[in-house]
Order: sequence, then structure tokens, then C-alpha cells
Amino acid sequence: MRIILAGAGRVAGHLAEALQENGHAVVGVVSRTPQHAQRLAEKTGAVWGTFSSFTLPTADVVIYAVSDQALEEVITAIPPGRMLALHTAGSIPMDIFKGKAKNYGVLYPLQTFTEGRQIDFREIPLCIEANTPENKERLQALASSLSRRVIPAGSEQRLTLHLAAVLVNNFVNHLFVLADGLLREKELPFDLLQPLMEETVAKALAMGPEKAQTGPAARNDENVIKKHLELLSCSPGMQKIYRLLTESIQSNTHPQKK
Repeated sequence: MRIILAGAGRVAGHLAEALQENGHAVVGVVSRTPQHAQRLAEKTGAVWGTFSSFTLPTADVVIYAVSDQALEEVITAIPPGRMLALHTAGSIPMDIFKGKAKNYGVLYPLQTFTEGRQIDFREIPLCIEANTPENKERLQALASSLSRRVIPAGSEQRLTLHLAAVLVNNFVNHLFVLADGLLREKELPFDLLQPLMEETVAKALAMGPEKAQTGPAARNDENVIKKHLELLSCSPGMQKIYRLLTESIQSNTHPQKK
């Protein structure tokens, strides 16, 4: 397929690479920032432009890979015409295209993307939705060429999936940041936690997260919990997080304490 990318950030960059590796042609790149558009276009051999000055080349699909806040504005600035218009957002309904496109859908890659980090796109779950059976068939073909795992998911399902992803990715990474800060104060390296982190994820996937839950809150070990809270006495914010998570684990593990 001939693809136009509206957006030139991390998602667009990884998509462009995966598309080209699987036989598709990225023929156009458009971004609010000229330097970003030009840089990605040079990697793909595409023409490029900005949202205010761009003539769309002939293409089959236009993929809007921009922030959720900018999506509606960009769709208006770069109208898809009769092309299959896709956005990549987990939390935005497909109907954002209603009245702006005839053929539309969603191609949501369930992954975090960082510039310079290589990711095997074939292993990324792609959640898809389309406005007609014909467009769903076209989207299924495109998605299946990129990933081994393509999942039909409606807008409400995607929103729930996006929330779950925030919990296991963004929130957990914030806990990594807090743990790193604690260790630095005692001149301990963060990578001491790596085997524990890897085993935690492996157990959650193998056993299910509820069965894998361990720790003082799950054991209702009030002595250890008290010591941890005392250690955090100089950081009320972290104390609050610790209390909230402890209470949540206890209410899950010991329902009678609800």
C-alpha cells in the first residue's frame, strides 16, 4: 500500500520503519515541525510538508500518528478525501472521523515507543476497528502485514486497554523512578532490582497477577508496613502512595478488611 504519515514523532517513526520493511511505500510525511517531517521523509524517500503547506500525493492510506489533543485539528488540516484514514490513539473513538472521512478506522499499536530503541514490530499487538466491513478487510490486511497479533477492538474496549496500559507502563515506571531515588540516597544501584523486576513480570504472565501478588501488604505484615512508613516520613507524597497501594492490595487479598 501507499501510505501518508500525518505526524513525524516516535509512533510515526517506528510505523514508517515497519511499513517499509513489510513492502509498503511511505510516500508522504507531514508534521507541524518542518525539521521532523524532513528527517523522517529522508529516511523513507517520501515527499514532506507541514500542516499549513502540503499537497497530498496519491496514496491508499493516511495514518494520523499525532497526540490525542492535536488529532482533530490535524484531520481538519489534512483531510483524507477518499483514502482510508486511520488514527493510532487508544483513548480516542473512531467516530472522530465522522463527517471528515468516508473510509476510516483505527490502528492502535499497544506499545511504548522511544526514539533510538529498536522494537520488533511483529510482536506488538495491533488493535483495529473500521467503519465498514470492506474497510475492516483492508485494515486487517495492512495490520497483519506488520504484526503477528491483530485484535479487533471497539472504541470502549480500546479505552479500557489504554487505561490498563497506563497502569502497567506509566504508573509502574513512576514507581521505578521513586525506587531509584530511594536507592540513590543510600548509594545503591537501581539494577540490583532487575532480577526481581523480571521475575515479577514473568510470574504475573505465567500465573496471573492476582496469584502472583506477594509482599507485606499481601501478608498483612503490619510491623514491616510500619517500618516502611517511618522510613518515608520525610516524603509525605511517597508515604501517601505507599498507604494507598497497601490498602488496595489488602482489600484485594483480604476482602474481609474492606
